[in-house]
Amino acid sequence: MAVGIKQRHPVAQAYARALMEVGFASGEAELYGDQLDALTEAVESEASFKVFLESPKIRRGDKKEALERALQGKVSDPVLNLVRILIDRNRQALIEDIAQAYREQIDEVAGRVNVTITSAVELSAGVTDALKAAIEKKLNKEVVSTELVDAGLLSGVTIQIGDLVVDGSLRTQLRKVRQEVSLTRFGKDLIDEN
Repeated sequence: MAVGIKQRHPVAQAYARALMEVGFASGEAELYGDQLDALTEAVESEASFKVFLESPKIRRGDKKEALERALQGKVSDPVLNLVRILIDRNRQALIEDIAQAYREQIDEVAGRVNVTITSAVELSAGVTDALKAAIEKKLNKEVVSTELVDAGLLSGVTIQIGDLVVDGSLRTQLRKVRQEVSLTRFGKDLIDEN
């Protein structure tokens, strides 16, 4: 099984932690997470908004003014302040990473973990429940799972737990075999040439 880890930007982790602390102090931690998710979705789904937000040709003051008008009354002051700070420091491209880091940190505090189970064919409820139970036992956390089907896996499953990916798919196993055969043949060709 292949295992891969995707790292979040360390600055995104710090911003997420600071907002989470404010959220817990005010009792609105989940609300802030929802607002960050909505903001991220808006940035990702609207190309012109993303270009506006990340363009170096648009002055920071203009960006802040436009966002304040658009977000005032729709997001909490701490979330709006975070957006202002990101623009001031030219780090607005980190919004998605911050939102993901925020959710992960909130889940950590709540003792739950988000798991994405991707399989080549739809798994039965029994198999899914068994996988979730095994993960819960191993991590000693509540599992919130999302099940996906990707026929491109050919067979097997991949399980993503936060930034950790466990890949037990046939596609990956075949790729490894292909690489090993290529390396073995290449090495044999070098020996035969000498």
